[in-house]
Amino acid sequence: MSQTVQALASTQITPEQLGSDQEAKLRENFAVVKQIITEQEMLERVPAAYLEFSPEHLEGLVKFAYFGGFIQLGEARQLLLLPKEAMKPKLRQWYAEIREQGCWLC
Repeated sequence: MSQTVQALASTQITPEQLGSDQEAKLRENFAVVKQIITEQEMLERVPAAYLEFSPEHLEGLVKFAYFGGFIQLGEARQLLLLPKEAMKPKLRQWYAEIREQGCWLC
């Protein structure tokens, strides 16, 4: 795995680093994944802070939806606007975070 892909997967993106088009798409994807979680009647399990948009909160909602079985891995990648090769290290990162911190499903 290249160091570039590894860095991309572990990097936290701030709104200032996003182009306006990309930020708009991420905001749209945030609304989509939030709706998916709402339809599964699981929104009450999401910490209140994560209900406001930020790239970090989008990732948290996508991770929750993925591990909850509400979306597939390819959908998670698309919602996060990640290249295909960045998803495998991102998934490893998520599993490590869940082992260390637990998850909203638990």
